[in-house]
Amino acid sequence: MKISIDVDKCIRCGLCREVCPEDAVHPMLHSIHHRFEVIADECTGCGDCLSYCAAAGALVEYEAA
Repeated sequence: MKISIDVDKCIRCGLCREVCPEDAVHPMLHSIHHRFEVIADECTGCGDCLSYCAAAGALVEYEAA
């Protein structure tokens, strides 16, 4: 499993970035707004971020290809 961020539901608190043991959550450099994205190659799918997310449904688990 991997994690992605639904930017429409994300409140941009940054908690996922703070707790990610792999540092897989990065600021979206192509966005003028303060947003985050999960780099799939860096995400191990541990799910540590899921319990810290303050916005229901903002972090989405998906099957890695």
